[in-house]
Amino acid sequence: MSPFYPDIPLNDQDLKTLNHWILSNKDSAVFKDANMGGNRLTTRYTASGKFIFPEEAYGIREKLSEVLNFSTEITPSFKDGMVASYALPGDTCYAHRDPRYVFELWTVHCNVILAAPQKGGELVINGTHYEMPVGKFICYPVSEVTHKTLKIFGLTPRIMWVFGFCVSPDIYEKTMKAYL
Repeated sequence: MSPFYPDIPLNDQDLKTLNHWILSNKDSAVFKDANMGGNRLTTRYTASGKFIFPEEAYGIREKLSEVLNFSTEITPSFKDGMVASYALPGDTCYAHRDPRYVFELWTVHCNVILAAPQKGGELVINGTHYEMPVGKFICYPVSEVTHKTLKIFGLTPRIMWVFGFCVSPDIYEKTMKAYL
């Protein structure tokens, strides 16, 4: 189960808006410690009614859904199937698999880096390192593969938006093959 990089361009304004939203809210109660063995703040554990993501995030999610044929009707349990993440220097994430939120469906994340650290923070899936270029999506079945991130070095945090979907294995495989 390889990850894939869908060719779904994000315009500069969308990237700036998502990045600005994270930077404006990272010190608020909206963001909590990710508890992943590092130095990361996330919206993943905040009650859904406590905040609103920017409209651009919903538009991007809809575009991903349409292009990849991933439904937005069933989502992971975090707010609207999205997570904003702010990983400070020194952050790392231990090897793990995310849960399946629906028994027969895989949990798939399409991550986009909004700001990259000077060094480190690479994604490792089943022992293989993968690039995460700024502004480019990487999608992979987080419930089916062991994944982690390496330690972040330098002064720049890694700022990332996660778009989560619950997808049948058949749909994932078909979509992945279209991008390999």
